[in-house]
Amino acid sequence: FESTYSDNEEGAVALEPMISPILLRRRISEVATDLPERIDIPQALELDSASVLAYESLRREILQECASHATLAALTRLRLFCAHPRLVTQDRADPTVDSTKYLRLTEILGEVVEAREKVIIFTSFRGMIDILVSDLEDRFLISTSFIDGRINIADRQNQVDQFKRIPSSAALILNPRAAGTGLNITAANHVIHYNLEWNPAIEDQASARSYRRGQTRPVTVHRLFYADTIEETMDRRLQRKRNLASEAVVGTDGVHDNTGDILAALRRSPMQGSAP
Repeated sequence: FESTYSDNEEGAVALEPMISPILLRRRISEVATDLPERIDIPQALELDSASVLAYESLRREILQECASHATLAALTRLRLFCAHPRLVTQDRADPTVDSTKYLRLTEILGEVVEAREKVIIFTSFRGMIDILVSDLEDRFLISTSFIDGRINIADRQNQVDQFKRIPSSAALILNPRAAGTGLNITAANHVIHYNLEWNPAIEDQASARSYRRGQTRPVTVHRLFYADTIEETMDRRLQRKRNLASEAVVGTDGVHDNTGDILAALRRSPMQGSAP
């Protein structure tokens, strides 16, 4: 199979005629034609100068530790740093001071709150959820709740229902794996992916919590990531996987090509773009 169909868009195009007769594929855009507009805004951000040096130091340290055995787990510290340096340094300063991403998040939320609308924010890190919950409520004087593995499955719908009942602006912070399926969160018409996921299906299912039947307002989906870091490698991987999926029904775990993407992520440097 692998010798006949290459792992790219051309291979997917060649494969589609064989599998389409036996698989029913229903896209939201084809079925839910009454949904309002969805606006996707990817935003490549720049690390500040101090963070560039700190990221590069951490990248080189990890590269030395796992040069012979690069795994997804090895990239966790870089992903944590991109979410917020505090998750690595354990600093307790104002989270907007040393993170251009967090500062951009507050700018977006300022517009959401001014419009008296609601937002769901996805991040896969418990520490980041704690920062968001403790800071945003005081900064914007809005209700801020969360759903992750600490919330019992039986209690998660209740969290969503409470979020829906709030008459003004509110923020719901979600781990995409804890809230990626089964929840209808159409009370929010703003979605922010604060950190990217390795698997595009996780991100897509998370976005679908708000953009689904029952949504009556246009939905804006923000994707925040740092240029020339592991997050840009992840963004390119996500786009590649989505392009493949647009041509044929394909798997989304991508385990077989993790190694190349992991090495590319470790080699990408904010100081040089792609470094040794």
